[in-house]
Amino acid sequence: MSVTYRDLRYVRVAVDDLDAASRFATEVFGLEAGARDEAHARFRSDARAYALCYTTAGDGGAVALTVAEAKDLDVVEARLAAYAPRRLTAEEAAHRLVKAGLAVVAPNGVTVEIVWRPLASGWRYHGPRDAGITGFQAVQLACTDVAANEAFWVEGIGATVSDWAGEAAFLRFDEAHHRIALYPSARDGLLGATWAVEGINNVMQGWYFLQGRQLPIAHGPGRQPTSGAMFVTTRGPGDLLYSYAADTASGPEIAQRGPRQFADTALSHCAWGSPCTVREFLGGDAT
Repeated sequence: MSVTYRDLRYVRVAVDDLDAASRFATEVFGLEAGARDEAHARFRSDARAYALCYTTAGDGGAVALTVAEAKDLDVVEARLAAYAPRRLTAEEAAHRLVKAGLAVVAPNGVTVEIVWRPLASGWRYHGPRDAGITGFQAVQLACTDVAANEAFWVEGIGATVSDWAGEAAFLRFDEAHHRIALYPSARDGLLGATWAVEGINNVMQGWYFLQGRQLPIAHGPGRQPTSGAMFVTTRGPGDLLYSYAADTASGPEIAQRGPRQFADTALSHCAWGSPCTVREFLGGDAT
């Protein structure tokens, strides 16, 4: 039985200092501050209540997907039976600003939360600076066992492979090229998150802005051969990679052509050959 996912909803990131992380999210990256409590700070990038949540509560890293109907939770729960999913308590759901949901731990240790009726904001997103952000786009995951994680996402969650670059897998739920990307790594966990921006001008503005703040440019500016996205990436709170991306491929032609296999090289992650300090984006060239 198929499940309709409405969106990639949010990413939750464990940090040590909530105030410092919040300053990065707003003053540097350009997100809008949302609801906050003693252990959580949330940030908006579009019409949803939040797309990024920093936590010091010990609840760990998580990625959330929204389902269309309440019955979809039952379907996903049954499909993920081998991974021991559990329903969110009423308190947990309220804390995540959703009506209901379930949580399951992926093979790489990241919690995946399937949520229903997440809270939307009645106000337009308005960042503290004009970074050109148009919405939350994708999450990258580090995996010591990519095959096990690909099986979890494809067979359990119901994602579809758009492309592979070496063993890295790009997974979609809608017409966007990918919402989740799995990368072979020496570690497990969250690797990065990407926000869409209006165009290449915003990518380049972001590059100059980050350099001006003396923040490390982990990758880019570059162009991803698989998705066509132009991007620039820095490293921020929670040891997470934060990217701006423009012109990411989207449309029915991605499903129509089927998944492609790209070589296991750095050029399969950036066609421009931009400098990169992220081992996971170097493919076989890292060895």
